[in-house]
Amino acid sequence: MSRFWVVSRKQWRLGTIVLVAIMVAAAFWRYESLQAEQRAAQAVPQTTRVIHMVTGEFKTKTDSGQELEVYRFDPGTVYANEGERVELRILGVNGHKHEFEIEGLNVRGTIEKNKETVVTFRAEEGIYRIICLNHADARHGGPMIGYIVID
Repeated sequence: MSRFWVVSRKQWRLGTIVLVAIMVAAAFWRYESLQAEQRAAQAVPQTTRVIHMVTGEFKTKTDSGQELEVYRFDPGTVYANEGERVELRILGVNGHKHEFEIEGLNVRGTIEKNKETVVTFRAEEGIYRIICLNHADARHGGPMIGYIVID
């Protein structure tokens, strides 16, 4: 004896309604979990890498008695990670005034003696020169150059 399963229209509609309800609930659950992930990612504070530098000056006399002055950034090379927000704090220790530029990042500023200059930027991969525009070559007590390496 064979058995057939007969599904009435009423049962067919009820099954369809249950299936649609399950699909809507699954979609809502997935949407909520994505929203929770986004909220968690936004809740993580964006870290700022603070880098401290100073301006330095070295003086010496040649054998002929000529006095030489050379200026520099110290440390000469600093590091950051791509995507970080960088806050570069440069304290003017020596020299009256240093106009500077970070080539390739469109960052410019002025460092004055006994004052701290703060510039911020978003780190993009590359190697960038921090160059003092007042001491750009040997005739002007330079080159006064530092480097920012961003990986």
